[in-house]
Amino acid sequence: MRYESFVCRDFEAENILALRLRQVALLWVMNHCLNRFSKTAIFWLCAVILTIGLGFGRNSYAQNPNSPAKAPAKAVTTAPSPIEVRNSFAALARRLLPSVVGVRASNNNLRSNPKLFQNNEDLAATGSGFIVDNQGHIITNNHVVELGQTFQISLQNGTILSARLVGRDAETDIAVLKVTSPQPLTWVPFANSDAVNIGDWAIAIGSPFGLGNSFSLGVISGRNRDLQSGRFDNFLQTDAAINQGNSGGPLFNDLGQVIGVNTAIVSNQNGGGSLGIGFAVPSNVVRRISSDIIQYGYVRRGWVGFRARPASVNEGTGVVLTAIAANSPAARAGLRAGDRIYQARNLRITDPRQLARLIADTPQQTIVRIDAMRGNRRIFANVTVGLAPSSAASSPTGANPPVNAMGLVLRIPSPQEAARLGPSAKVIVASIDPFGAARGKLQPGDILLEIQGRVLADPAQARAFLAEAVQNRGTVIVKIKRGNDTYYDVLTARN
Repeated sequence: MRYESFVCRDFEAENILALRLRQVALLWVMNHCLNRFSKTAIFWLCAVILTIGLGFGRNSYAQNPNSPAKAPAKAVTTAPSPIEVRNSFAALARRLLPSVVGVRASNNNLRSNPKLFQNNEDLAATGSGFIVDNQGHIITNNHVVELGQTFQISLQNGTILSARLVGRDAETDIAVLKVTSPQPLTWVPFANSDAVNIGDWAIAIGSPFGLGNSFSLGVISGRNRDLQSGRFDNFLQTDAAINQGNSGGPLFNDLGQVIGVNTAIVSNQNGGGSLGIGFAVPSNVVRRISSDIIQYGYVRRGWVGFRARPASVNEGTGVVLTAIAANSPAARAGLRAGDRIYQARNLRITDPRQLARLIADTPQQTIVRIDAMRGNRRIFANVTVGLAPSSAASSPTGANPPVNAMGLVLRIPSPQEAARLGPSAKVIVASIDPFGAARGKLQPGDILLEIQGRVLADPAQARAFLAEAVQNRGTVIVKIKRGNDTYYDVLTARN
């Protein structure tokens, strides 16, 4: 209806214009005929023609079936939505750009690895971030800061500030930095990402290729995308231009609220720029993860100790448990491998990622009812949610938080441990995924000395070496020290 009302108003304008053109033409004729005819005759002739023309114009508009007389009045009383009348995002860009920052991570320990660094620089990575409160907390991607030891933030006005790492989470690729500024900082609020729909506006701001803050516009192309990067994958997809350097930057809605953190893109085989397929971590996930990091220095995830796969068509709906960790909350509640879970916390379960997110977001010591099928028999279990081993091993450690790699949580030694273990102890195993590659080969307290023959300097370097070796070979040779014994073992990546 709103579109039709605008058509009616355009039709009326066209009729008025036609009438004006008739009047001008008649006056021109009259002026050129004055020398040949009586002025009085010309006057009456024009009066008659003008009267006929005006009447015809009014009648043609009134009788037009596509332009009812009351339609324009109705359109005026119904205000069009901002999307329909918006012809520029300039005002929104001016408001949002100061909240987005450039992030630079440096680490001089990695100069010896030419695959990670070039030109003998200590630059680990660059990316983007955004300010989320008036205390100077900045959210970015974990992969931007994970190899860094020192961090710098660049504001839109060119100011460079030193930042410290509050904490980071490899599972969701979210990290939090903090700066202290003598001037007030512009910050932005979160939106409810569950309310985001396909087709909604999406605005990406960041520093692509180190060019400084750039503003690009698109729409939400998809929801709940699984990139096979982790068990909590739940990405928003957008066609807003996202390129190298945009990582960690915000994805906004058209109200200037954050709906996600830009994290990944699809590019051609040679790398390069955006192909119109970008992915962002939803804001509801970012808000919970960053809140834990700011409050505790790490993420407190719920854990019950099972793994699951999607149920086949013949098995029914839900997920099927494939493994139960010994002495885990799931084992104590009586769940077994082969049980098919179709409901948890009164919510229908459709895939393993949904169940993993539900458990992870549940506070510790909460009792969760799980409904399942065991063969042809319905069962239920009341499971007391515990703290995930990776969370229990974590603690606020400033610029050197624990890192996750191949099912290992690695940390630096405490000052007391460093004095007792000696200078070679740079990386200590804090905990082990009971289903991971290191199961049965490493244990908490082990010291990682070398990976593929390269001596380790810190957990971040260990993670980089592990990722590189897995990508190139699928297996990793590690040198381990346990008590007074030193030995080598092979870890094989598991899909």
